[in-house]
Amino acid sequence: MAWEIFGRSISKVGVVGSGNIGPDIALYFSKVLHKHRVPVVVVDIAEDALKSGEARVKGKVGRGVKTGAFQKDEADSMIANISWTTEYSQLKSADLVIEAATEDKVIKSKIFSELEKICPETAILASNSSHLEPESIFEEAKNKKRCLVVHYFFPAERNIVVEIVSGKDTSSEITDFLMNFYEQIGKAPIKVKSRYGYAIDPIFEGLFLASALLVEKGIGTIKQMDAMVQKALGLGVGPFTAMNLTGGNPIALHGLNEMNSKINSWFHSPEILERQITSGKPWDAPRRDEEVIHSKQSLTS
Repeated sequence: MAWEIFGRSISKVGVVGSGNIGPDIALYFSKVLHKHRVPVVVVDIAEDALKSGEARVKGKVGRGVKTGAFQKDEADSMIANISWTTEYSQLKSADLVIEAATEDKVIKSKIFSELEKICPETAILASNSSHLEPESIFEEAKNKKRCLVVHYFFPAERNIVVEIVSGKDTSSEITDFLMNFYEQIGKAPIKVKSRYGYAIDPIFEGLFLASALLVEKGIGTIKQMDAMVQKALGLGVGPFTAMNLTGGNPIALHGLNEMNSKINSWFHSPEILERQITSGKPWDAPRRDEEVIHSKQSLTS
């Protein structure tokens, strides 16, 4: 069954990638689209990733039932509306596909090459890249007019912000449709011109960099800086906690180095980040509800 909306027909939505964010994107789509009987298909080449993603979705929906966010029949419908597969052929009738794979241009290019072979000519193909310019991601695409970036933020099923980033060849009709579509389904879409890192990541990663530099200088500990930034700016979590939750260390390392030449020379990878990646350990951020003691001497010296 198709949903006719803003001059387009949406009969199936696809998500490619069942890693850190793909399952959450699928969950949000299903929460909205199951009422319109529009199925959501998640594709990943790894069976383990699909099983993990499906388990995560079921866990989040299950918690929603316990808190009263969802009725049991609604939850069952949302879960049943998502299918998990290794077969790209299941996307042959998809009208909108979001790629949520690794932040690697080569991998993304291969995925979109496959999608162009399978999906209808009218399908919109979008990447959930966090940094790469659309012109770079879709450099080898045959029909660039229908290609652009839709950048979600953690956690994708609850965070209402999405960046809509058009490339120089993206059709304005596609961009306008997605702005209206995402607003209609409860998101807060922001139209952003093509630039490395887009509009928001330089802010988030810049905030992390400033916090990391203060830790390096001994102004405060990781826990102290994380808690202070969270409280001062009214954030849901602090910058170090955010890195732990999203597995964002490697992406931030690369992103900060690239922004050094593409945006501003202040951006760079701090030594503390490089050491953390080498260690493979999470940041020593505050635990949930942990009270962080701020030493006046350490924060002002």
